[in-house]
Amino acid sequence: MLDEHDADLFEASLLLLAGTAPLRHATAARRRTEWEVVAAAWAGPPLRVEFEAEYAAARFAEVMRAVPEADCWTGRLEAGIRRRFETFVVDVTAPEPSDVLGRLQDEWTRTAELLLGDGAADEARLRARAVAVWRSALLTAAPRHSRAGLRLRAPDGRSLRLLMRSAQVLGVACEAHTGRGRQILSVGGRGAVTLRSTTRAAS
Repeated sequence: MLDEHDADLFEASLLLLAGTAPLRHATAARRRTEWEVVAAAWAGPPLRVEFEAEYAAARFAEVMRAVPEADCWTGRLEAGIRRRFETFVVDVTAPEPSDVLGRLQDEWTRTAELLLGDGAADEARLRARAVAVWRSALLTAAPRHSRAGLRLRAPDGRSLRLLMRSAQVLGVACEAHTGRGRQILSVGGRGAVTLRSTTRAAS
């Protein structure tokens, strides 16, 4: 049976990793695991998660409702000196932050193993989680859309494998290549339309 609660936990974990600022710097990721970096960022509550898109912040706050111990507040910040820009933030508090992070990390690990493993799995369950992977990427990975399709950056090899496997589950072909030291994923026009419509329909 499909558990939407767990699917929301997984999507929350993806958005949390994408929106935690220290993870954007490779040096921090080399010294510690990504979840250790998040835990360190939450050393002084609240945990602030930042997004470039308002809908990404709203979606993160929405799926975090799957964690009853967590409370979220959304807001906006302006930054920059010569060129002003706006970011959308979600502040997360909890009586026991380690319990919240543990729950999200456990669901992220379990679902990554489900998607990347070769064991039997319920098709609807796989599809719901594949949608979560692509929805979070379309919201946070700075995708570039054109008539030819879309291109986006994968932050690391495991994220790239999750995106490619999730595209396969959704019946979409994609290609990976290296550009300027980054892993780039390309999806053709028809596949890009399928991904956008599928992720919107599942919201």
